[in-house]
Amino acid sequence: MLEDKNKSIFRSIIVGIAALLPLVIFLVTNEDILSVDFPILVGLIIQAYIGFSSFMLVQSYEPKEKNKVTLGYAIFWSALGICYLSGKSLLLPIALEITSFSTILIYSGTEYGKKQIESLGSLLLASGISALFLSAWVMLPDGDLVGVILLLIGVLIKSGFSGFHIWLPKVNEGGPSHALGSFAGVLEIFPLLLFYRYILPNQLDPLIYQVLFPLAALGIFFGGITSFFHKDPKISLAYSSIESLNFLWLCLIITGMFQFSVDTDLMNLSNSFRILFFISLFHHSFSKTFQLFSIGMVSRLINSNSSDEMKGIGRLLGISPLLLGAGTFSYAVLPGTIGFVSEATYFYLNARILDLPIGRSVFLLPSMIFIFFGIVLGGFTHIKLYMSMFLSKPSRNVQLLPFGESQKKWLYISLFSLALFIFLFPLVLPLFVQLPMLKPFADELLLRWFRSISIVSFISILLVSVFGLYDFWNRKKILTLRKQSWDCGGGYDGDELSVPSSVYSKPLRNSLGRYFVNRNGDSVVDYLMIKLLTLLFTFGTNFVSSTNQTKEEDISKYLAISSMFLIFIFSLLILGDFNG
Repeated sequence: MLEDKNKSIFRSIIVGIAALLPLVIFLVTNEDILSVDFPILVGLIIQAYIGFSSFMLVQSYEPKEKNKVTLGYAIFWSALGICYLSGKSLLLPIALEITSFSTILIYSGTEYGKKQIESLGSLLLASGISALFLSAWVMLPDGDLVGVILLLIGVLIKSGFSGFHIWLPKVNEGGPSHALGSFAGVLEIFPLLLFYRYILPNQLDPLIYQVLFPLAALGIFFGGITSFFHKDPKISLAYSSIESLNFLWLCLIITGMFQFSVDTDLMNLSNSFRILFFISLFHHSFSKTFQLFSIGMVSRLINSNSSDEMKGIGRLLGISPLLLGAGTFSYAVLPGTIGFVSEATYFYLNARILDLPIGRSVFLLPSMIFIFFGIVLGGFTHIKLYMSMFLSKPSRNVQLLPFGESQKKWLYISLFSLALFIFLFPLVLPLFVQLPMLKPFADELLLRWFRSISIVSFISILLVSVFGLYDFWNRKKILTLRKQSWDCGGGYDGDELSVPSSVYSKPLRNSLGRYFVNRNGDSVVDYLMIKLLTLLFTFGTNFVSSTNQTKEEDISKYLAISSMFLIFIFSLLILGDFNG
């Protein structure tokens, strides 16, 4: 027993060093940590924090192959740290590929099946395509417009931007929870910080932002709706991530769109969304990671992919519902959470947009309804999962995988560390916006707003602490969790009246959900996109024989296709010479 404990501590130290060392190197060697390289600092801080939390879950989650998983995480965090530190060099795409391939070791604690292989394949495919575009950007000179466009495409693919997101749900479907939390909290935000560091300072063509803006708004709308109606909790959280990531892109797009404007009102709007980006980045990283850890652990215990079958299983973890609900409270925009700060600030900025003259705000106003709708349904996704999994009555004959006190301890440490940030960040918010990188972008009205919501958060946390103490006393008094019920009433002890998660989405299923999710629970939009891509990649087979033996008429078809592409290439060369 002591030997196992020593091994666990040793593994934690190895992974902790791998996650923390890039941050230490950056602090020692870089002099621009609070200026141009501030986004790199933010990314490395998040990596160090979530790296610790994720490996605590590994200690609780993985019953075997912990040595391989430890090695995988050591490589993963080290390589991702190199991605942050490498700048514009060939080390960036190489380290990104190493980061992706290290997930093979991270997945080694999970039995490989169809879903696990598809999850790994989707992640490696997205990383490989993104690395190709990043490599092209690295090879082109600084300031080259083509290079900037290639970098933009690479980061859009890797971050799950609207239209480039179809790989993300597949990754979530088969991956272990600790890995999915690491991907959502750290790996998926890396491209956004890369955009902030290397693309945002450049004055891009406004047309690029005008194209990206409605796509990001649609991504928020589509992600929120699909997550609300999906039956698999892991995939539902994946679409919720798509909604959150597109919201982060929306903040960056508005920042870039107006940052060089001569209009004072639009310039202040750009600066405000720049600050909101970092607040929402923290919200996504910590709240989403918490949700994937807690809900993923429930999914692990019952080995199911249906949220209805997980009804009440979270109660059997033996951890306070107040702690298990930290991520949900954040997405429910409850005061005192980082999600409250993020969403409330967005609504506040929209109120300021409404005060602008109609000519300045006309481009932003039509998208508000889509964005609000996606955010609200995305928040309800987390509420329905929490109320069903952690508050409803579990079935009496449910069969769970072993979950002992040692596993519970590691899970508690992991979730508590994330919850601590979720609740403490609103209290230090006025200090955060005083950092040298952010202070010039915060006007007096915005600073006053942040002080107000920080005070509201402080009062709310005091009230939650009172409820927490009562919950602790109540759990000591009533040891049998099965006797506590929120939805049965009348002292009834059966689970027949417990509320499954589908109860919340079924009333809207026929009127709204059927346009986005089919009867099997899969996304209609993603199905059509995959079908279109399949037709595109198999385009050549429509011109040749369906058999393996070549026919005479196939030769002319091959020549016709080759001629078309040859003419196309020559046209590009001639056009380039003409413009030059």
